[in-house]
Amino acid sequence: MRRIKTNVTAGRDYARMLKDYFGFHLCGMEVTEEGGQKQAQVIYEDFKHIDTVRRELAQMMPEVEFTKLRRDYTHSACLWALGRIMWEEVSKESMPVLYVQRGENIMRTTLRDIAVGELRQLELDKEDENEIRYTDFEMMVRDDENLKHNSWD
Repeated sequence: MRRIKTNVTAGRDYARMLKDYFGFHLCGMEVTEEGGQKQAQVIYEDFKHIDTVRRELAQMMPEVEFTKLRRDYTHSACLWALGRIMWEEVSKESMPVLYVQRGENIMRTTLRDIAVGELRQLELDKEDENEIRYTDFEMMVRDDENLKHNSWD
Protein backbone atom coordinates (compact mmCIF):
# COMPACT_ATOMS: atom_id res chain seq x y z
CA MET A 1 0.00 0.00 0.00
CA ARG A 2 1.25 3.44 -0.86
CA ARG A 3 0.19 6.58 0.97
CA ILE A 4 -0.30 9.80 -0.97
CA LYS A 5 -0.41 12.98 1.05
CA THR A 6 -1.34 16.32 -0.44
CA ASN A 7 -0.14 19.29 1.57
CA VAL A 8 -2.68 22.01 2.18
CA THR A 9 -1.09 25.42 1.91
CA ALA A 10 -1.92 27.27 5.11
CA GLY A 11 -3.54 30.65 4.84
CA ARG A 12 -4.89 30.31 1.31
CA ASP A 13 -8.39 31.70 0.95
CA TYR A 14 -9.81 29.24 -1.57
CA ALA A 15 -13.25 30.85 -1.57
CA ARG A 16 -11.70 34.22 -2.48
CA MET A 17 -9.53 32.60 -5.16
CA LEU A 18 -12.59 30.97 -6.73
CA LYS A 19 -14.55 34.22 -6.59
CA ASP A 20 -11.68 36.05 -8.25
CA TYR A 21 -11.28 33.37 -10.93
CA PHE A 22 -14.96 33.09 -11.89
CA GLY A 23 -16.14 36.63 -11.15
CA PHE A 24 -19.87 37.09 -11.77
CA HIS A 25 -20.00 33.68 -13.49
CA LEU A 26 -19.84 31.91 -10.12
CA CYS A 27 -23.35 30.94 -9.03
CA GLY A 28 -22.72 28.20 -6.44
CA MET A 29 -19.78 27.42 -4.18
CA GLU A 30 -18.89 25.68 -0.96
CA VAL A 31 -15.36 25.06 0.34
CA THR A 32 -15.01 22.57 3.19
CA GLU A 33 -12.36 20.44 4.83
CA GLU A 34 -12.80 16.70 5.19
CA GLY A 35 -10.09 14.60 6.85
CA GLY A 36 -7.51 17.33 6.37
CA GLN A 37 -8.37 17.62 2.67
CA LYS A 38 -9.84 20.82 1.22
CA GLN A 39 -12.86 20.09 -0.94
CA ALA A 40 -14.90 22.41 -3.12
CA GLN A 41 -18.21 22.28 -4.90
CA VAL A 42 -18.54 24.82 -7.69
CA ILE A 43 -21.28 25.71 -10.14
CA TYR A 44 -20.65 28.40 -12.71
CA GLU A 45 -22.50 29.91 -15.67
CA ASP A 46 -21.43 31.16 -19.11
CA PHE A 47 -17.70 30.75 -18.62
CA LYS A 48 -14.85 28.70 -20.02
CA HIS A 49 -15.26 25.10 -21.13
CA ILE A 50 -15.32 22.70 -18.19
CA ASP A 51 -12.11 20.94 -19.33
CA THR A 52 -10.28 24.29 -19.34
CA VAL A 53 -11.67 25.16 -15.91
CA ARG A 54 -10.60 21.79 -14.47
CA ARG A 55 -7.08 22.22 -15.84
CA GLU A 56 -6.70 25.82 -14.66
CA LEU A 57 -8.11 25.10 -11.19
CA ALA A 58 -5.79 22.09 -10.82
CA GLN A 59 -2.85 24.37 -11.65
CA MET A 60 -4.04 27.12 -9.29
CA MET A 61 -4.89 24.92 -6.33
CA PRO A 62 -3.74 21.30 -6.80
CA GLU A 63 -4.35 20.59 -3.12
CA VAL A 64 -8.13 21.10 -3.48
CA GLU A 65 -10.39 18.21 -4.46
CA PHE A 66 -13.30 19.41 -6.56
CA THR A 67 -16.13 17.09 -5.57
CA LYS A 68 -18.54 18.96 -7.84
CA LEU A 69 -17.71 21.12 -10.81
CA ARG A 70 -20.68 21.98 -13.00
CA ARG A 71 -21.07 24.39 -15.89
CA ASP A 72 -24.51 25.88 -16.45
CA TYR A 73 -25.92 28.55 -18.73
CA THR A 74 -28.03 31.66 -18.23
CA HIS A 75 -31.13 32.40 -20.24
CA SER A 76 -29.22 35.23 -21.93
CA ALA A 77 -26.41 32.91 -23.05
CA CYS A 78 -28.90 30.36 -24.40
CA LEU A 79 -30.65 33.07 -26.40
CA TRP A 80 -27.29 34.28 -27.70
CA ALA A 81 -26.35 30.75 -28.82
CA LEU A 82 -29.72 30.21 -30.47
CA GLY A 83 -29.34 33.56 -32.21
CA ARG A 84 -25.97 32.48 -33.61
CA ILE A 85 -27.50 29.26 -34.89
CA MET A 86 -30.52 31.09 -36.24
CA TRP A 87 -28.41 33.47 -38.27
CA GLU A 88 -26.03 30.69 -39.36
CA GLU A 89 -22.93 32.18 -37.77
CA VAL A 90 -21.90 28.64 -36.94
CA SER A 91 -20.47 26.41 -39.65
CA LYS A 92 -22.84 24.40 -41.82
CA GLU A 93 -21.30 21.17 -40.49
CA SER A 94 -22.29 21.97 -36.91
CA MET A 95 -25.75 23.30 -37.80
CA PRO A 96 -28.36 21.21 -35.97
CA VAL A 97 -31.00 19.44 -38.01
CA LEU A 98 -34.45 20.23 -36.68
CA TYR A 99 -37.81 18.69 -37.46
CA VAL A 100 -41.26 19.92 -36.49
CA GLN A 101 -44.59 18.20 -36.68
CA ARG A 102 -47.33 20.16 -38.39
CA GLY A 103 -50.51 18.18 -38.33
CA GLU A 104 -49.59 14.67 -39.45
CA ASN A 105 -46.47 15.81 -41.33
CA ILE A 106 -42.95 15.94 -39.98
CA MET A 107 -40.75 18.40 -41.83
CA ARG A 108 -37.24 19.76 -41.65
CA THR A 109 -36.96 23.32 -40.38
CA THR A 110 -34.66 25.96 -38.89
CA LEU A 111 -34.78 27.91 -35.64
CA ARG A 112 -35.61 31.05 -37.61
CA ASP A 113 -38.62 29.32 -39.22
CA ILE A 114 -39.84 28.23 -35.79
CA ALA A 115 -39.43 31.79 -34.43
CA VAL A 116 -41.13 33.37 -37.45
CA GLY A 117 -44.00 30.88 -37.18
CA GLU A 118 -44.48 31.84 -33.53
CA LEU A 119 -44.24 35.58 -34.25
CA ARG A 120 -46.84 35.34 -37.04
CA GLN A 121 -49.38 34.24 -34.45
CA LEU A 122 -48.64 36.99 -31.95
CA GLU A 123 -50.11 40.45 -31.62
CA LEU A 124 -47.04 42.40 -30.51
CA ASP A 125 -47.85 45.48 -28.44
CA LYS A 126 -45.86 48.22 -26.68
CA GLU A 127 -45.24 45.98 -23.65
CA ASP A 128 -43.70 43.32 -25.89
CA GLU A 129 -41.68 45.99 -27.67
CA ASN A 130 -40.01 46.88 -24.37
CA GLU A 131 -38.99 43.23 -23.82
CA ILE A 132 -37.45 42.72 -27.25
CA ARG A 133 -33.79 43.74 -27.15
CA TYR A 134 -33.53 45.66 -30.40
CA THR A 135 -30.13 46.76 -31.68
CA ASP A 136 -29.54 50.43 -32.40
CA PHE A 137 -29.59 49.61 -36.11
CA GLU A 138 -32.98 47.90 -35.82
CA MET A 139 -34.43 50.91 -33.98
CA MET A 140 -33.13 53.37 -36.56
CA VAL A 141 -35.87 55.29 -38.36
CA ARG A 142 -35.26 54.83 -42.07
CA ASP A 143 -35.29 57.68 -44.51
CA ASP A 144 -37.52 57.65 -47.60
CA GLU A 145 -34.78 56.26 -49.86
CA ASN A 146 -34.12 53.32 -47.51
CA LEU A 147 -37.84 52.66 -47.18
CA LYS A 148 -38.18 52.55 -50.94
CA HIS A 149 -35.09 50.33 -51.36
CA ASN A 150 -36.18 47.94 -48.58
CA SER A 151 -39.59 47.43 -50.24
CA TRP A 152 -38.04 45.77 -53.29
CA ASP A 153 -37.63 42.01 -53.45
